[in-house]
Formats: sequence, structure tokens, C-alpha cells
Amino acid sequence: MLFALCRWRRLWGALLGIVLAGVVLAGLTVPLAHAQPDSVRTERLRAQGYPENHTPRRALWRAAALPGWGQVYNRQYIKLPFVYAGLGGIVYNAVRNQNRYRLYRRANQFAVGRSEADENGGSNRFAQYESQYNEVLNEIGAGASASLIRQQRDAYQRQRNLMVIGTGVFYALTIVDAYVSAHLLTFDVGEDLSIQVHPTWQPAPTGTQAGVQATWRIGR
Repeated sequence: MLFALCRWRRLWGALLGIVLAGVVLAGLTVPLAHAQPDSVRTERLRAQGYPENHTPRRALWRAAALPGWGQVYNRQYIKLPFVYAGLGGIVYNAVRNQNRYRLYRRANQFAVGRSEADENGGSNRFAQYESQYNEVLNEIGAGASASLIRQQRDAYQRQRNLMVIGTGVFYALTIVDAYVSAHLLTFDVGEDLSIQVHPTWQPAPTGTQAGVQATWRIGR
């Protein structure tokens, strides 16, 4: 029991670490536009119907506090089904694999206890898991060995761990999405923006080959 508790603490510690890493990553993300004067930022927020105090930092902390809150803060309601469907699917699979792991772990304990009882005499110290053992035999065959049951148990454990990590990664991505989307609200995407490409001839130093160099610039 103590070993299982320590393992779960490590998993949830890893999950929390991933979420915190997402917060830090969002905080360090360089905006796609240079810092804008407050007057320009306020004007663009007003034009889109947002309050003047709408900031990426507030979107970040809301997204970190509750999944989807950052998207609601940004009024991007269309993203909510994707946020909750993604998190719900991953969490569902994590819980399912945990339940399967627990089933096969108890079945394996019963098989090990029975082998010990056959060798040393006495009763099976895991006799309370006989029903789980029979359930597993109905799934994988009556002739399944303890080794096969243990392999299945380990497979479900790995899948559960991956789902727990996946939950943290997906949660961190929703935080980054809310933060970056809040920045994009005041990003200038006017129709008068253009990309200009200027090919230039690059003279070659003595003993090397010349080449063509292209430079590009985003401007109005």
C-alpha cells in the first residue's frame, strides 16, 4: 500500500510539474508582436468589445486555475468542447487503465499466493482476490499463467502512466493557448500588411562560389 501511494504521488507530482511548466512556458512566450502602447492596445480591445483591463496574464492564470476558463475569458467559446473533450477522453482512459491495472494486480497476487501455498502448504494469503482472478481467466483464457497476468498488469500500468502525463501535457497546452490568444487580440492583422521578398546578389570571397540571397520584410 505504501509503495502504491508513493507511486501515485510521483505521478501526480509529474502532472503538477507539467502544468506548472505550461504556465512558465506561457509566461516566457515572446508575443508575436512588439509591445504596444497602452493607448493602441486599449483602442483595439474596445473595437472588439473587450474591457480595457483584459490582459494575457489574467487569461493565463484563469486557464491554470480551471480548464477552459482562459478560453471563456477570451470569449473563444468554440474552443470549450475541444478542451473538455480532450481532457475528458484522456482522464477517462487514465481511470479505465487504473481500474484494469488494479484488477490484474489482484489477480496476479492471488496466482502468486496460490503458487506459494502449493509449494509450502497452507492457505492462499490472497484468497480474497479469487473473484478477480476468475474474472481475468474469463478474459484471457483458463490456462493463463501468473507470468501472463503480470505482463498484462504491467501493460495497463504503463498505459495509465502515459494517460496521466498526457493529461498534464494537454492541460499545459490549453494554458498556452489562452495566453497566446489573449496576445493575438491586440495583434495587428490589418489587410494592409504585406510581405516583401527581395532577392540580392551576394558577392563571393576569393576562392568560393557566389550565390543569391533572399531577404523578406513584413510591413505596410
